[in-house]
Amino acid sequence: MPAPSEPTYSFTLPSIHDDTALDCRIYHPLIFSQPQRRDLANSKEWRNKGIVMAHPYAPMGGSYDDRVVGMVVEEFLKLGFVVGTFNFRGAQGSKAHTSWSGKPEIGDYMSFAAFFMHYLSYLHPFPSASTTFTPEQSPLSGSAPMQPHDQDSPSCIPSKESVLVILGGYSYGSHILRHLPPVPSILSPFSVPASGTAAAEILLRAHRLGDQSNLDWINAARDHARQSHSRASLGVVMGGEETSPEKRRSSREMRRRSMDRDREGASVRRSLDLGIRIHSLSHRRGVKKDKFLETSVNSTPDTGAVGSISMPEVRYLLISPLAAPVSTVVAPGLGQKFWSREKEGKELVGKHVALAVYGDQDIFTSAKRTREWAERMGGQPGSKFEHVEIVGAGHFWHEVGAEDKLRATLRDWEGVVS
Repeated sequence: MPAPSEPTYSFTLPSIHDDTALDCRIYHPLIFSQPQRRDLANSKEWRNKGIVMAHPYAPMGGSYDDRVVGMVVEEFLKLGFVVGTFNFRGAQGSKAHTSWSGKPEIGDYMSFAAFFMHYLSYLHPFPSASTTFTPEQSPLSGSAPMQPHDQDSPSCIPSKESVLVILGGYSYGSHILRHLPPVPSILSPFSVPASGTAAAEILLRAHRLGDQSNLDWINAARDHARQSHSRASLGVVMGGEETSPEKRRSSREMRRRSMDRDREGASVRRSLDLGIRIHSLSHRRGVKKDKFLETSVNSTPDTGAVGSISMPEVRYLLISPLAAPVSTVVAPGLGQKFWSREKEGKELVGKHVALAVYGDQDIFTSAKRTREWAERMGGQPGSKFEHVEIVGAGHFWHEVGAEDKLRATLRDWEGVVS
């Protein structure tokens, strides 16, 4: 598997807004490449969790290669998160152009977020060496995807555990994030997608990459088990002679006479044994697995209703969030909402566990304006919205010590890893 600093998968997805191809990346944490950590699968230390991070304004050079986006990728990989990034339309030479309304970009974000939630739901990163991989049903075949199972499990069952998903954005990415609909609305277009639509293609991609990841982990667990067994079998090395030469010569003479008498019968037995072994090999699970791997990639799935996934637990992360008038300039179609303080106080991010991090030297948005907005978010009844203002930090986090403070804030975000 790739090193943690490199994406595990680089691919494209069609936007549900208009089928524009979006460049996407998935990163797996280092812990996924450690099959000996299977104990985490049944402990409180582990749960399927991931974060989506959206980049800053594309016309100003923003893309998923942005430096601040990279900081988030690094920090959350260390925390054991799967990390997903994508390019909005028009970013880094991708198709189409950045819009003025912001609505296409909302569709872009929704497309990747839905893919990411489904992908996480399919993952089983800590299998045992005895886990078998059976063909999962296509997410368009009419039932929920089936999961890998252990040998003592009678059948595969759909995963019912919810995943933890952080929806994040930096600068312009956080502006789009603030306008996303609730998660049930994000997932709604993927409940019964018509064949050939962007939503259907997104589900298939999540399913296929989930299959590939699970198969890789099963193979890694088996390799680790074989290596451990090999090391154990070589732990004791015997040498020298246990009996005298005279006794060994006597034994050899007795064995030679016995072998001469039974040579013909032994030849027949070996022939029969070979036939039994060939039959056994042809029915091993490993052969069945290879057959599936060959056919699953090339087969055309049936169409139909998609199986539902458990509703994920969602949190929000906003880094250097934009406010008017800059937010209105980059997306006039979205900016009108923020002229009303009453509507602003009812933003979705204020109703969930959320964190806003910003510097007091931001050249695009005054700290006073951002602080007032954050206090309104946190002032709602039952709000779990938090905000951290970092002294001396600007919008791009280039100032001395700013990067370290941002990274520390991400690591210390209360409740993120629990």
